[in-house]
Amino acid sequence: MGDNIVNFYAGQPPLNRVAFQRHSSEIMNKHLHDSKTKFLIFKEGRPLMKRGSAGKVLYLSKVQIGDRLGEEFGSAPPNAASDTKKAYETARLPQTQPALVFLGIDDREAPTTNESSVVDHHNPQGTPYFALDVGSAEWESLIEELGGEWGDARSAGGSMHVWDAGVYAQGRALIDWNVRNKFCPACGSPTYSLWAGWKRNCLTSVQPVEGKEPCFSTKGLHNFAYPRTDPVIIMGILDSTGEKMLLGRQKSWPKGMYSCLAGFIEPGETFEDATRREVLEEAGIEVGPVRYSSSQPWPFPSNLMVGTFGRAKDGQTIRLDLDNELEDAQWFPKTQIKSLIASPTGSTFSKKDYKQLEDATQQKADQESSAALAPSEKTPEELASRTTESGLTKVPPSTAIAGQLIRQWAEGSLELVSKL
Repeated sequence: MGDNIVNFYAGQPPLNRVAFQRHSSEIMNKHLHDSKTKFLIFKEGRPLMKRGSAGKVLYLSKVQIGDRLGEEFGSAPPNAASDTKKAYETARLPQTQPALVFLGIDDREAPTTNESSVVDHHNPQGTPYFALDVGSAEWESLIEELGGEWGDARSAGGSMHVWDAGVYAQGRALIDWNVRNKFCPACGSPTYSLWAGWKRNCLTSVQPVEGKEPCFSTKGLHNFAYPRTDPVIIMGILDSTGEKMLLGRQKSWPKGMYSCLAGFIEPGETFEDATRREVLEEAGIEVGPVRYSSSQPWPFPSNLMVGTFGRAKDGQTIRLDLDNELEDAQWFPKTQIKSLIASPTGSTFSKKDYKQLEDATQQKADQESSAALAPSEKTPEELASRTTESGLTKVPPSTAIAGQLIRQWAEGSLELVSKL
C-alpha cells in the first residue's frame, strides 16, 4: 500500500549521500573547496532564507562564508597506526569549530543508477551540499548584505520546495545532533566530529588524559557515537464501516486543530503493537487489524514518522483518563473531513500556530516519559462534562504525514477497509 507514497521532507528525489566517501578527508575536502558546493546555514535550528521570499532557501558558497567555515577536514599524522588512523577519519579538529556536515551530491543531471554501465558510482557528478551551524562567529552583517533572514524552523520548512525540504530535513537533524552532543556520555570529556559530521568520538582517543584509563566509548560499537533517529508511530484509525476516523487534540495546540493520534515507538515493539498501544492509552479504544502506509522524516528535531491505518473494534467508548494526554478525541465522518480539507482555511497555520505545535511536541515527549507513573489529572466530573460538539476547524497540512493519512482516507485514494 505504501510503495508509491513519497511524503514531504523525503527529498523527491533525495541527495546521493555517497556514505562511502565520508571516511576520506581527501574527497571531503575536494567537495568542500568545489566552486559549485552549496552550504545550508543554521542558527539554533533555524535555516537561512531569502528575506521576503517565502520558502526560498538562501544557500551560500564557500567564498561567501569565508573564515566562518573554520578548518578543512583533518587526517591522521604520518606513519600513524591503523587504529589511530580511524580516530582521524575526516576529523573536525579542534572540536570547538562550528558543526559542519556533508549531506551528499545533487546528481539529478547525472543520476547514479544501474541503468548505464558508464556511470561511475564511486564518484557521482553533481553539486555537493553541506550543512553548517553558525557557531560563535559573527554572521549578521553578511546576512544583511546578502538579503537573508533566519526562518522559523517549522513554518519555513513547510513552505519550501519539496526538493529543498529534503535537504533541509537531513541537514537540520544532523546539525542538531552534532550541536547537542558535545560531551562524551561515557566519561564527560568533549567530543569531536568524524566522518564529515556523521560520527562523534571522545576527544580522549586523540588527546589521552595522563593517568586515566582510555574511555570505553573508544572501543566497540556504541549507539551514542552515531546520529539518532527516534521512530514515532502515527495512525489513521477507522471505525468498522470505514466512514469515520478517530482524531484527537492536545490542549496546547492551535484552537480547533485535530490530528491523527501518535506516539513514540518503544523498545521491543513492532509498528503494529505500537499503533494498538498508543490508541488504547490515549483514547481507550482497542484496535484490531493494522496496516503500514508510509513514512516521513520529521526534523523536529530528528524523528521518523511511521504512518499506519488501523480498524477499531466495535462497541467501544472513547475515554481520555488513561494517560491524560489528550484534551479531546472524537470520531469524525468522512463528509465533514472532506469539506474541511477543501476549505482554504482548513489547513492554514500562522507562525504563531507553528510555534505552538513546536512547543507541544516537546511537551508530549516530556509527558510520555513520565505518563506511566502519572495519575490522571482529570476528575470524573470533567470527563462527564466533555462537550460532544466537535469544534473541529483545522487538520494538519499535506506536508505532514498526518495530513496525508487523513486525505488518503477522505478522498478515497486507497481501498483501506477491504485491506484491513
